[in-house]
Amino acid sequence: MTLPIAALAMLASACGKSDLAAPKKLCGVPLNEATVSPLIPQGEKLRTWDPDPLDTDPAYCYIIVDGIRAVNITVRWSDRDPNPEDWEYAKSGYKLGALRKTPFTGTAVIGSDGALISAKCNGPDKYMHFVIRLNGGRVENSQAGVEKLQHFIEDFATGAKQEAGCTA
Repeated sequence: MTLPIAALAMLASACGKSDLAAPKKLCGVPLNEATVSPLIPQGEKLRTWDPDPLDTDPAYCYIIVDGIRAVNITVRWSDRDPNPEDWEYAKSGYKLGALRKTPFTGTAVIGSDGALISAKCNGPDKYMHFVIRLNGGRVENSQAGVEKLQHFIEDFATGAKQEAGCTA
């Protein structure tokens, strides 16, 4: 019996792997399974690393699958928005990187493999900056990949702003 190549590839990729449950929180921010699951690659073991609360500057948190940081997040506070040339540079740092809309007051360069987001806040530290990097088998270098990350950012960054008391 001869199997088509596509069927063999599916069998090979499924061997020894299981669907991993999405974490419920990251950086202390509740996660929506529908927005985080598409970013998590297949693997045997998932864990999160998020020892830094959002009021720590910087705060780091990761979703790690089989020892690989599948989702890397850095959160920083600043009293200013990045310069226009920083946004131009950020566009070249991500595949399909472009300025994109956010559901909150701010600026975002989002690509298929990462993003730089600046969210306006009230208070002495007026901006909350997010750097997000994706790695692993779920990075999709296409418009669909950009949309997956955009949905996650809309959910995560909005939740992080709420958790940190960042309003604007």
